[in-house]
Amino acid sequence: MKLELLKTSAIATGVALAMAALGAQAATQPGLSTAGASSSAKFTGGATVNGGASYLAEVPAEVAADLVATITPAAADIGKEGGIVVIAEVGNLGFFIKLSGGIWVPWDGASILPTVTKTLAAAESVSILDDLVGNDTSLAGLTIKAYVGYYTGANAAATITYTAAPMQMKIAAKASTSCPVNTTAFAGQTVDGKPLCSLPTGEALTTDTHLTNNFVYYIDGTVFIGEDADTPIADKVKLTIDAGTKIIVAESASALAINRGGMLFANGSATHPIIMTSELDVEGIDAVNTRGKWGGIVISGSAALNTQDGTDASEGVVSTYGGGANPRNDDSSGALTYVQIKYAGFAFSPTNELNSLALQGVGSGTVIDYINVHNGADDGVEFYGGTVDAKHLVVSGSDDDAVDWTHGYVGRLQHILIDNTLSGASDNCIEADNLGANPTALPRSIPVVSNLTCIGSSEIKTSGHAFELKAGTGMLMSNSIIGGTFPQGGEGCIRIAGEETFLNSGSTIATLNGTLVMRDSLVTTACAADLQEKDGVWTTADWFGAQSNTSAGTVDLGGPFGWANGSSINAIPANIPEDSFFDKVDYIGAVKDDSSDWTKGWVFTGYK
Repeated sequence: MKLELLKTSAIATGVALAMAALGAQAATQPGLSTAGASSSAKFTGGATVNGGASYLAEVPAEVAADLVATITPAAADIGKEGGIVVIAEVGNLGFFIKLSGGIWVPWDGASILPTVTKTLAAAESVSILDDLVGNDTSLAGLTIKAYVGYYTGANAAATITYTAAPMQMKIAAKASTSCPVNTTAFAGQTVDGKPLCSLPTGEALTTDTHLTNNFVYYIDGTVFIGEDADTPIADKVKLTIDAGTKIIVAESASALAINRGGMLFANGSATHPIIMTSELDVEGIDAVNTRGKWGGIVISGSAALNTQDGTDASEGVVSTYGGGANPRNDDSSGALTYVQIKYAGFAFSPTNELNSLALQGVGSGTVIDYINVHNGADDGVEFYGGTVDAKHLVVSGSDDDAVDWTHGYVGRLQHILIDNTLSGASDNCIEADNLGANPTALPRSIPVVSNLTCIGSSEIKTSGHAFELKAGTGMLMSNSIIGGTFPQGGEGCIRIAGEETFLNSGSTIATLNGTLVMRDSLVTTACAADLQEKDGVWTTADWFGAQSNTSAGTVDLGGPFGWANGSSINAIPANIPEDSFFDKVDYIGAVKDDSSDWTKGWVFTGYK
């Protein structure tokens, strides 16, 4: 529904229009203060361009945006008959109230009229505006402030509870026809019908930069954002990339590096993902065999590592990451949602490599959701310590590992889809370390992983595994699947290696301590028959047999891309971790079925 407005004067309402402070980016709906009859009610809400993967203080004028809220009524009000009320102030156009059927009319400042009447549930989702495009509605540059509330019974005035301050949707001004600040025009050059602008390399950018989607951007070298120093969140330099933006990168070790003094806000949508790819991709590229044509994205934060001094030097770029002696585990390096990263990864040496996406000491204040990595020359996504969480990762065709962690990584992961089926490519779905130089270092790597699907092929590298768990790592995995096939006669489908990995997890099978776990999961019969270990004090086969509700059998993956669950998988009950981060889904693996496939529309599948 697009908001159609009459130009009326604002009406004094007696309601204080104190601005709700909406964070620049948020993974969940920001909280709003409560006023009225039921002080224990709670309200959250905000503006989003990607169905709630992130919430923005400002939305691009060219992209469809929604303004949504959630009402949690007071316990005493749940189950009562009542009404939901929505009122909005639109720039200088006045106040409007949303009536039944989604009709907006000018508000008289007094009438309490519902947009819907119903029996109040424990949580009420409220759509205030949906699919609003600022440029299409002549609202670019305006701010919409919205109040929501509810009442019970027939006396709305006596029982109404509402947001004391509004949520807001600030719509950016129409994008300039000149290249954005801190970029340079390529005279006369266009890509995909859009002018080409170049990003500066070498010296770090120390002022905020905003890349709008009416240009394509070019990187030749390494773009650094922010200073290479531990920096409070409020003082960090921001790079903002609008939904639908494309960035092409020179064929070299060129990279985008977000230092500890910087933040990256790259918020695409399912219909307008942000794409970072090789310049060779402009004219067409071999989507099956091409890898390593540019460096990748390197994000450095100030969260904890388990190195000796709590910091480490980045691979591939000149920077430091980690919080040292005083880490900030809630540090934020920004937000990445609906982003494609294609043909990246660059090896300088076997121990100095750029991954497609490197998350280095990144804190839990960072949003990582709906990320697609295709054909990286090294790892798809690597976590170097830190506390950052991630959801909806799709990694295909990586030359090394799809997902890798080390340096004491302790984040949470859900909805992870790994497609290691391209011939001659890929090593592991997961390679996991605590710390190679000191496998007993603390904090120990023990991420919590749920709803992962790992798909292998007998044609990947002969060293390939589903999981290689080594160097002292832990893992709390559940509701996951190993499907496809893996090379026989190699190092096993699941391989546990390193004496410290075993001892950190329990000196005997009888004394396993619950820090290396794969519960409520399913693997193929062939995988379960090919479990190996190195330097073990117990066997991987015995470990697998000790896992709760994990079995071997038919793994019937299918759908157009070969990664949707079949009926045999979906007959297995899920047991999602009791943690608010995890979506309470009713299936194991990454994708329940073809009809609910969350990868459709934004994930690159041109290699299929």
